[in-house]
Amino acid sequence: MQSGRPLGADLAFFAAYLIITMVIGWFSKRRNISVGEYLNATHVMPLWAVVTAYIATNCGALEIVGLSAMAAQYGAQALHFYWVGAIPAMIFLALWMMPIYRRNNITSVPGYLLLRYGPRMRLINACITAIMLLLLAGISQYAVAQVLAATMSLPFEYGIALCSIALTIYVLLGGIRATIYNEIFQLAVIVAGLLPLAILSARRFRTLPAWALGNRVHLWRGLPLAAPHAPMDALGVTVGLGLVLSFGYWCTDFVLMQRAFTARTELEARQVPLWAGFGKHLFSMIVIVPGLVAYGLVPNLNSRYDRALPSLMTLLYGRWLTDLGITALAASLMSGLASNVSAFAALWTEDIYRQVLRPGKSDRHYLTMGRVAVIFAVIVSLFASYLNFLFANLMEHVQLIFSVFAAPFWAVFLLGIFSRRTSERGAMTGFFAGSILSSLHSIAVMRGWLHYGSTMSANFYASIYAFTIAMIVGWLSSPPPTPEAARQHATLRWQREDLIPRNRMLCILSVILFASTILMNILWW
Repeated sequence: MQSGRPLGADLAFFAAYLIITMVIGWFSKRRNISVGEYLNATHVMPLWAVVTAYIATNCGALEIVGLSAMAAQYGAQALHFYWVGAIPAMIFLALWMMPIYRRNNITSVPGYLLLRYGPRMRLINACITAIMLLLLAGISQYAVAQVLAATMSLPFEYGIALCSIALTIYVLLGGIRATIYNEIFQLAVIVAGLLPLAILSARRFRTLPAWALGNRVHLWRGLPLAAPHAPMDALGVTVGLGLVLSFGYWCTDFVLMQRAFTARTELEARQVPLWAGFGKHLFSMIVIVPGLVAYGLVPNLNSRYDRALPSLMTLLYGRWLTDLGITALAASLMSGLASNVSAFAALWTEDIYRQVLRPGKSDRHYLTMGRVAVIFAVIVSLFASYLNFLFANLMEHVQLIFSVFAAPFWAVFLLGIFSRRTSERGAMTGFFAGSILSSLHSIAVMRGWLHYGSTMSANFYASIYAFTIAMIVGWLSSPPPTPEAARQHATLRWQREDLIPRNRMLCILSVILFASTILMNILWW
């Protein structure tokens, strides 16, 4: 869908945005910076900056374009990705996971696996996570190009190239600091550009005839209990999405944890996901309501649901708001892309290259490798972006990635946190068993040997199978622990005193966040 305006006029806001991101990268540049400061910036950022960057990191292609497409395709049930697939896991992270990370001075997710299981498990996690980050960066590349194509008629290849150049410049200049401060700027642009669309969409939502949306406006009503042949069912949503994919993502995702670890104190780090949870409530309305309305207003969405939001902008926005909205969408996608690229550079340099391939080199050597990794990640993500043409919407691709890799890793994490028995051998065996089972399941679905009501439902069930088999195999293949091993890993496991959080602020924030989530579920029942 085209705006009907000259391409140069459409690009004015977007070009200004790209220039500002590069300026922020320049001012974030530090002389004599260490590789740790460039890649991770651990324990140095103020709480407000960490919370804002944490929200912005999640509000990339996965959030804005992906979930608006989900709303257009599945209706209000896309809200499950917020109120089942986010808030409970964020509360769990703040109250019970973050203390384990902080009391062991862990600065990355692979760092936990190193201490709990050993170097081989850390290396496996680092390599798999690196692949996931490149695939997710490709999703962001694809999404931003689709936005520019839908709103400006800018060719797919040109849109990708334009954003890649700007992103590479500012990440190379300022590293993780430039990425975080750009995420703060990008979040402001996102809200400014998409909030008016949400308001206009809410007005249209009330005037749409009942037949235009049907039963797509209900969250739980009409959702079958256990029916894999339905587009979604309660079992897949609550267990597959809520307990496996959601907890695995929010509690162990490398990019999110990288942001949380930049908080200065343990109390601030534990507050990050709670404050961000209130931001998720705001984005649930900004993203889902326009997606619902797009289904009723935008013609020919059955072919590409990913164009729901940008196409709706061309219908509801005027000239300047369209420019701002396009820039907001691009900002959300650039935020997700930059987060994955900088995270890949940190993961590759610190957890793979430094630990395994070339240990003992100078700080300057690793700093150079970090910058090379940024360029490599951008180039590979360009090619990975073309994989998204195989899926009806971005969330189906994302959930496939997480069901194959993240679900069995989450089982390994839980075994390490709650069990004394699980060993390195058991963790490795469990992970590969779960990942292979999920991969075979996905192949069977693609070949038509297994049938589900939707690709999303298939991904939910794949995550359940992968998680379950990883837990069982990981437990059974681990020998009974020796008393020495049990004592050695005591601080890495959940402690009985962790059951009741002692900080009043954390408890109050958690109760308010959880109660508001229950209320939203009731209102959209």
